[in-house]
Amino acid sequence: MTKTISDKPIVQILVQQCVKLGLKEVVISPGSRNAPLILSFNSIKEIECYTIVDERSAGFFALGMAQQLRRPVAVVCTSGSAVLNYAPAVAEAFYQEIPLMVLTADRPPEWVGQADGQTINQSSVFSNYIRYGIDLPIKVNHPDDQWYTERCITEAFHKTIQPVMGPVHINIPLREPLYGRTSAMSLKKDPYLNLVPDAVLSEVQLNALGEKWNKAESVMILTGVLAPDDELNHVINTVADNANTVVLTETTSNLKGEKLVECIDRQVFSINGYETALFKPSMLITFGGQIVSKQIKKVLRENPPKAHWHIALNDNVIDTFQHLSLSVKMNPLDFFKQIAGRVENKKSRYQHMWHQRREKNRKAHLAYVEEAKWSDFKALSYIYSHLPQDTALHLANSTPVRYAQLFQDEIKVNTYSNRGTSGIDGSVSTAVGAANVQDKPTMLVTGDLSFFYDSNGLWNKYLKPNFKIVVMNNGGGGIFRFIPGPAEAEELEEFFEAKHHQSAEYIAKAFGLRYLSCANQEELQSSYQEFVESNEQATLLEVFTPGELNGKILRKYFKNLQSNT
Repeated sequence: MTKTISDKPIVQILVQQCVKLGLKEVVISPGSRNAPLILSFNSIKEIECYTIVDERSAGFFALGMAQQLRRPVAVVCTSGSAVLNYAPAVAEAFYQEIPLMVLTADRPPEWVGQADGQTINQSSVFSNYIRYGIDLPIKVNHPDDQWYTERCITEAFHKTIQPVMGPVHINIPLREPLYGRTSAMSLKKDPYLNLVPDAVLSEVQLNALGEKWNKAESVMILTGVLAPDDELNHVINTVADNANTVVLTETTSNLKGEKLVECIDRQVFSINGYETALFKPSMLITFGGQIVSKQIKKVLRENPPKAHWHIALNDNVIDTFQHLSLSVKMNPLDFFKQIAGRVENKKSRYQHMWHQRREKNRKAHLAYVEEAKWSDFKALSYIYSHLPQDTALHLANSTPVRYAQLFQDEIKVNTYSNRGTSGIDGSVSTAVGAANVQDKPTMLVTGDLSFFYDSNGLWNKYLKPNFKIVVMNNGGGGIFRFIPGPAEAEELEEFFEAKHHQSAEYIAKAFGLRYLSCANQEELQSSYQEFVESNEQATLLEVFTPGELNGKILRKYFKNLQSNT
C-alpha cells in the first residue's frame, strides 16, 4: 500500500478493503467526480488499473476479464449518464453469472434533481440485475460509519462470488474538493470470511433420485452455456456411458467426448413428426446457462418428457421447457459427482439411435458443405474447421454463434459468447478484455452489425498481437433473412436487416489493426492462412459474402437434413 491516497475517508475504506479482499484489476473510465477513486486505485501496487474511455465498452472489457479469471473485476466511472452506459454489461454479467464490481461516483444526494451537471438518480439504478447494491455514506462521522462501510464492501465482494457469481453495485457520493491526497487511514479490522458449505445430498435423497433416474426408459441430458471445466467434462462423459442416456451439448457448453451428441440443430431438424416419440426422452435433465437452439426448445415444449430436472444454484426457478418437475439447487458438478454412482447402465437402444442419426447427418452435412456456393455457410465451415489449436474462440450474436452450432464437431477449442442477454452490443469489448488476461491466441467471429455497433471496443491500448477478428460482412443483419417473419416482410432490408455498404477496413486501420479481406473461397483460404499466422499485431479479416444468397443456402441446408431421414 502506498503512503498517500485520496483524502476522502469513504474512498480510503473502499479501496483498502478491496485490496484486503483480493481485488486485483480495476477498469477505469476518465472523469472528475470519480477522481478520488482514480487517484487511490492507481496508487496501490496490488491493483492493476486499465483505462477505457467508453463506459459501455469498459463494462464489457471488464466482463471479458472476469469471465476468464473467474474472480471479481471492478469498473469505475464518474457520475451521470456514464453510469447508465454500464447497464448492458451489468445485465449480461447477471445472466451469465460473471463477477463484476460496479463502482460509480455520485453527486451528494441533496443535489439530485436540482438541475446540477452530471447528476441523475443513481441509487438502485441496476436493481434488477445485481446480486447486491449499496449507497455508501458521504462522511465518517462516527466509528459505526466506518464499521458499516467496511462490512457492506465486504458483503458486496463476497456476493460477486457466492453462492452464485454475478455483479454488485456500490454507489459512492462524493463532495468537492475531489483531488486531495493524504496518508492512508487504518481500517478497524480485517474483512470477515464467507464460508458456503458444499452441498451434499443425503443418502435418502440419493436413493430417491437414483431410483427415479433408473426407472426412466430414456434420459436426455441437455447442456447450455458452461465455462470450460475438465472435472465436469469427465463426470458427464462417465454418465454418457449409459445406453439409455444421451447427452446433447452446444458449442458454448464446452463439453467434449465421443459419447456426447453435438450439433443439436443438425440432429433435431432431421427428426420428422413420425419419429418424435422415439427420440424424445422420458426424463430430461438440464444444466448450464442459456440454450442457443430454438429448435430443441420447440420440440421439447411440444413433446414434453414425463420428468424434467434442472440443476442450478441460481435463485430463479428455471422452467425453460414448461414441464419442470424438480429443481435441484446445487452446483451441477457436485450433483453429477454424487449421483453418478447410483445410475444403472440399463439395456436400451436410445443412445445408439441418437448416435446413428448423428453419423447419418454428418455425412449429409459434409456433402452439403462440399457443394455449397460461396456464402456465410461456406466461409464459416472453413473457418470453424481450421481454428488453430489452443485458440480461445469468442462468438458474437446473432449468426456466428448459431452457425457454430452446425459446425460444433469441427470446433475443438474453448468457446465463449455473451448469451446471458444474447445482445450484439459488447462482443468486441468482451473479447478484447478476455484476450488481455490470457496468453493463448483469441479469435472473435462477429457479424458486421455487431462489429460496427461495438467498434469502440478497439479504442484502447490493450490489443494483443495474437488477438484476431473475423468480420462476416454480408451487408446487414443476415439472421433476419432466415428466421420466420422478417424474411417475408417488405421492411426487411431497411428496418430488420439494416442493409449497408460499409467496410471495416478503415476502422481497423484507425485502431492499428492489420487488415485482410476476401470475397470467395480461394481468397479465404489464402488470406486465412496469413491471418492465423500473423502474430506481430492484432489482425482483422473481413469476409464479404452475398447477403441475399445466405438465407437461401441455410434454409436449403435444413430442408436437405429433413429429406435425409
